[in-house]
Amino acid sequence: MLTRCADPAFVNYDMPINLGVRMMRARSNSQRGVYDRATRLMHWLTAGLMQIVFILAVSIDLATSHASHTAFLQLHRSVGLTIWVVTLVRLTWRQFAKYPDWPSDMSQTMRVAAMASEYALYALLLAQPILGLLQTNAHGDHVNLFFIGQLPALIEKNRTLAQQLLTVHKIVGFSLLGLIALHVAAALFHHFWRRDDTLTAMLPAAAAWPTFESGTDQTREADVSPRRNVNSGLPSSAHSSS
Repeated sequence: MLTRCADPAFVNYDMPINLGVRMMRARSNSQRGVYDRATRLMHWLTAGLMQIVFILAVSIDLATSHASHTAFLQLHRSVGLTIWVVTLVRLTWRQFAKYPDWPSDMSQTMRVAAMASEYALYALLLAQPILGLLQTNAHGDHVNLFFIGQLPALIEKNRTLAQQLLTVHKIVGFSLLGLIALHVAAALFHHFWRRDDTLTAMLPAAAAWPTFESGTDQTREADVSPRRNVNSGLPSSAHSSS
């Protein structure tokens, strides 16, 4: 791990500094840049819609009347299909957007795990609304998209298939919850343990958020201050010779 020091007379610019069991990361490792605005917007839009769709799923079972049950159900279906559209747009945008680099001290195993969980999330976000749509049609119902109009049925009524699709829909829903929890835990791990900018790079006002660079620089200043004190006690001839 490489760091820099403000006192060239005593510390080499590429001198490693060991801080106990962990090594101070270089500035290039913490400054990953930020994601573009469109990527950040779609990320947090998806996060917000996911919260709404899970709240609506719980509200369906808690509905106290047939009218509220139907309203919650149709909103759940509509928001789910909206997530499907947003996910398709996100995947398309990925082909053109330039993402920040990985932290240079991040292992290949961690990078593969991060990419695998990310694409697993995309796969489930695309599969879940389609499963819900097919289950709705197999049950003999139609999706009334935000109460604007009904979408055409993709399959014919089949109650047995509808029950099977509902079971798979629930399994995928719990799997999504697990992956989202893992995603959040990984972001917090990067922020509080690894202390890199993976989390702040995706925040809505990412450019305005402070990075860990300032804190790291303070640590560097504190680390070299004893050497400066030693330097200040040297005679002036020693200073001029250096």
